[in-house]
Amino acid sequence: MTPTLRALVHNWRLKLAALGLSVLLWGLVQSEPREAQTVGSVPVVVEVTDTAWAASAPPQPREVELRLSGPTGEIIRLSRAGTVLRVPITQVGSRDSLVTLRRDWVDLGEGSSLAVESMYPSAVRISFEPAVTRVVPIALRTTGSLPSRLALASPIGLTPHVARVRGPTERVEALDSVLLRALPLREIRGSGVVELALDTVGLAGVYVSPATATVGIRVEERTERTLSGIEVLAQAGYGRSSLTVTPGTVEVVLVGARTLLAVVDPQDVHAWVDPELLRDMEPGEERRVPFQVEGIPPLVTLDLPEEHVVVRRSPDDDPPEGT
Repeated sequence: MTPTLRALVHNWRLKLAALGLSVLLWGLVQSEPREAQTVGSVPVVVEVTDTAWAASAPPQPREVELRLSGPTGEIIRLSRAGTVLRVPITQVGSRDSLVTLRRDWVDLGEGSSLAVESMYPSAVRISFEPAVTRVVPIALRTTGSLPSRLALASPIGLTPHVARVRGPTERVEALDSVLLRALPLREIRGSGVVELALDTVGLAGVYVSPATATVGIRVEERTERTLSGIEVLAQAGYGRSSLTVTPGTVEVVLVGARTLLAVVDPQDVHAWVDPELLRDMEPGEERRVPFQVEGIPPLVTLDLPEEHVVVRRSPDDDPPEGT
């Protein structure tokens, strides 16, 4: 037996079964009903690659009606999934152009056996204006809060920080940033990186690059650290030692990531009363006022067991300095 014949008869049962299955599938496809149907409301998307120009408005009309022919099942699937008609503009000849639509611009999907019989209307009008290119910051947005057991251990990182935008002059010049799709903090379960798409809603006709940005998140277990004996300062232009604060020291509770709390120096933490809250106090007068705390690093929050103190002006105090 020759090598060629030996190769042909090797696993001949399996090869015969495969051939039979192929014939059966071909027969099923050929027997599937074929017809022509109309699919309406297909969006027209203009893609301008001429870097000197940009579409100044959506095409008119924005949608077209397609007449498709092919297997009924494929037409139904396409109608449900939706499609678009992409108009490539490689070179702009005038500010206002009537572009005749081509059937191969319809996105039918890879391997589709559908055919575009006709389109209505057969042309769209596109307006152009000179384009500009700018580099603008990428803005990160978050929604919700981290799970209660977690806290940020460092600011959320973003790479890259800027995006290149190209489009109509007036629209691009008005941009001060490009937004990322919001990062849902409640879904964070640990440190890592997340790829987020830029939010181009409302930026029709403006091309943004890159299309995504990488967000880096570092979290730790949320913990607490209590600082006691923090002196409360109260001054408002009165005579020296004329104001007394009760209590004179307070306790503050820092909440956040362990590594951030560990580096806080109690000597850098100060509590004080806004002088505006102590204006025009009469001798002997008492006021219950809130105090503020400073010296807390970013990403660390405060939990104050007591948020107010009582400030009293001495009964035999001299008039305020400068009066």
